[in-house]
Amino acid sequence: MTKKSMIIAIKGGLEARPVAELVQVASKYNSRVYIELGTKRVNAKSIMGMMSLELDNGDEMTVSADGNDENEAIGEIEAFITGNRGLK
Repeated sequence: MTKKSMIIAIKGGLEARPVAELVQVASKYNSRVYIELGTKRVNAKSIMGMMSLELDNGDEMTVSADGNDENEAIGEIEAFITGNRGLK
Protein backbone atom coordinates (compact mmCIF):
# COMPACT_ATOMS: atom_id res chain seq x y z
CA MET A 1 0.00 0.00 0.00
CA THR A 2 1.19 3.48 -0.89
CA LYS A 3 -0.07 6.70 0.74
CA LYS A 4 0.64 10.28 -0.19
CA SER A 5 -0.62 13.64 1.06
CA MET A 6 -1.22 16.37 -1.50
CA ILE A 7 -2.68 19.85 -1.70
CA ILE A 8 -5.48 20.50 -4.19
CA ALA A 9 -4.43 23.15 -6.69
CA ILE A 10 -7.47 23.28 -8.95
CA LYS A 11 -9.07 26.71 -9.10
CA GLY A 12 -12.65 26.37 -7.93
CA GLY A 13 -11.95 23.09 -6.16
CA LEU A 14 -13.39 19.79 -7.23
CA GLU A 15 -16.83 20.54 -8.55
CA ALA A 16 -18.81 18.01 -10.62
CA ARG A 17 -16.70 18.07 -13.79
CA PRO A 18 -13.25 17.74 -12.16
CA VAL A 19 -14.59 15.11 -9.74
CA ALA A 20 -15.92 13.09 -12.66
CA GLU A 21 -12.53 13.28 -14.38
CA LEU A 22 -10.71 12.30 -11.18
CA VAL A 23 -13.00 9.27 -10.81
CA GLN A 24 -12.15 8.34 -14.43
CA VAL A 25 -8.43 8.63 -13.66
CA ALA A 26 -8.73 6.40 -10.57
CA SER A 27 -10.92 3.90 -12.43
CA LYS A 28 -8.19 3.25 -15.02
CA TYR A 29 -6.19 1.37 -12.42
CA ASN A 30 -6.67 -2.08 -10.94
CA SER A 31 -5.54 -0.92 -7.50
CA ARG A 32 -7.99 0.02 -4.79
CA VAL A 33 -7.76 3.82 -4.51
CA TYR A 34 -9.07 5.89 -1.60
CA ILE A 35 -9.15 9.61 -0.82
CA GLU A 36 -9.07 10.80 2.78
CA LEU A 37 -9.99 14.24 4.05
CA GLY A 38 -10.07 14.64 7.82
CA THR A 39 -11.91 11.63 9.19
CA LYS A 40 -13.69 10.79 5.91
CA ARG A 41 -12.33 8.08 3.61
CA VAL A 42 -14.00 7.32 0.29
CA ASN A 43 -13.42 5.12 -2.72
CA ALA A 44 -11.86 7.35 -5.40
CA LYS A 45 -13.72 5.35 -8.05
CA SER A 46 -17.11 6.40 -6.62
CA ILE A 47 -18.45 9.68 -7.95
CA MET A 48 -20.98 9.98 -5.12
CA GLY A 49 -18.31 9.30 -2.51
CA MET A 50 -15.98 11.84 -4.06
CA MET A 51 -18.70 14.50 -4.25
CA SER A 52 -19.45 13.95 -0.54
CA LEU A 53 -15.94 15.14 0.37
CA GLU A 54 -16.59 18.63 -1.03
CA LEU A 55 -12.90 19.08 -1.81
CA ASP A 56 -11.75 22.66 -2.38
CA ASN A 57 -8.66 24.40 -3.70
CA GLY A 58 -6.01 24.44 -0.95
CA ASP A 59 -7.40 21.42 0.94
CA GLU A 60 -4.88 18.79 1.97
CA MET A 61 -5.99 15.26 1.23
CA THR A 62 -4.37 11.86 1.41
CA VAL A 63 -4.49 9.39 -1.46
CA SER A 64 -3.89 5.72 -0.75
CA ALA A 65 -3.66 2.94 -3.29
CA ASP A 66 -3.18 -0.79 -2.90
CA GLY A 67 -2.46 -3.04 -5.83
CA ASN A 68 -0.06 -3.87 -8.63
CA ASP A 69 -0.27 -0.39 -10.21
CA GLU A 70 -0.57 1.69 -7.02
CA ASN A 71 2.42 3.94 -7.77
CA GLU A 72 1.14 4.81 -11.23
CA ALA A 73 -2.33 5.52 -9.85
CA ILE A 74 -1.03 7.86 -7.16
CA GLY A 75 1.29 9.58 -9.64
CA GLU A 76 -1.47 10.37 -12.12
CA ILE A 77 -3.89 11.46 -9.39
CA GLU A 78 -1.22 13.75 -7.94
CA ALA A 79 -0.57 15.30 -11.36
CA PHE A 80 -4.29 15.97 -11.73
CA ILE A 81 -4.84 17.31 -8.20
CA THR A 82 -1.78 19.59 -8.22
CA GLY A 83 -2.70 21.14 -11.55
CA ASN A 84 0.16 19.54 -13.48
CA ARG A 85 -2.35 17.93 -15.84
CA GLY A 86 -4.97 20.01 -17.60
CA LEU A 87 -8.70 19.38 -17.64
CA LYS A 88 -9.93 17.87 -20.87
